[in-house]
Amino acid sequence: MNYIIYAAYGSNLLEERFIVYIKGGTYDGRYYEGCTDKANPVNMGWMYVPHRLYFAKKSPRWGNKGVAFISCEVEENKDYHSVVRLWKIKEAQFEEIWEQEGKIWYHEKLELGCKDDLKIFTITGCWENERNQPSENYLNIIKKGLIETTGWSEREADEYLKKRK
Repeated sequence: MNYIIYAAYGSNLLEERFIVYIKGGTYDGRYYEGCTDKANPVNMGWMYVPHRLYFAKKSPRWGNKGVAFISCEVEENKDYHSVVRLWKIKEAQFEEIWEQEGKIWYHEKLELGCKDDLKIFTITGCWENERNQPSENYLNIIKKGLIETTGWSEREADEYLKKRK
């Protein structure tokens, strides 16, 4: 059985939001099928990655506002590196999560290094030319996820997000 580490950002920083991609169920009024293999992910902590978080596209799910992506290009300025939460999951679960997220928008698979001899991957899309501000509801979910993931204060989470809008 092959494992990888999925680097989650955006609303998937929040465990209760991310877990529906694996277990299935309803989150914020939307139903998710979940993965065939519903084994729990293992929280492997968090880290910064050298890619900039930004918001783009128009999601009907989020009031036709933007959703989170990380830049496809490496970000040199450390002030704009992104927080990712590391989830150890099975490769098959990663593929099914990618399908649920939508491979049209999240068309890029990025390798972000290794931890504990496992490769770290995330998915994103290259939509910098379609930037769009996120809804307050979406930002609040990300903020809750940042606080849960990093242990930051609400002020620290707000400062992080302010640099990325």
